[in-house]
Amino acid sequence: VGNIDEGDGDMFTVGDSYLADSANEIAEALKEYTANDENDMAAYYNEDDGVSEKLTSAVWSVELHGGRLFGRIDCSLKEPLTTEETERLRDWLTGQCSDGLGEGFEQQPIDTMDGELFVSFWNSGDDYAMMTEDEFEDHLQNSEMTIGGM
Repeated sequence: VGNIDEGDGDMFTVGDSYLADSANEIAEALKEYTANDENDMAAYYNEDDGVSEKLTSAVWSVELHGGRLFGRIDCSLKEPLTTEETERLRDWLTGQCSDGLGEGFEQQPIDTMDGELFVSFWNSGDDYAMMTEDEFEDHLQNSEMTIGGM
């Protein structure tokens, strides 16, 4: 989700195409914002469980698919997670997007010709989802089939 402040304090939400057109600027701003963490949030996973023993890296980025910009979190693991551990990690990542790294990043202005752009990795809408890579690929395939009328 992205919002523009034109300088008068009023914010308006921008659409998918605007975010897609701003992908490079958003990616660069995110890289700068996470530079002090050496691009890795795994160090902030503080739960005493199997995930903490397996998670070695969690790096936030953005990625374009079909003209839409998506947030992406690449996690590196020492070994595969169980289903329960996957859900714990998903919950933690969602929390980071809403209240942790994501909340901090959404307060960082990204200069555009239209004003300052503020980007959030989370929203409270029904269309928000935290997906594994396989789930996301399935989602994209299903979306393409729906759009294509199949």
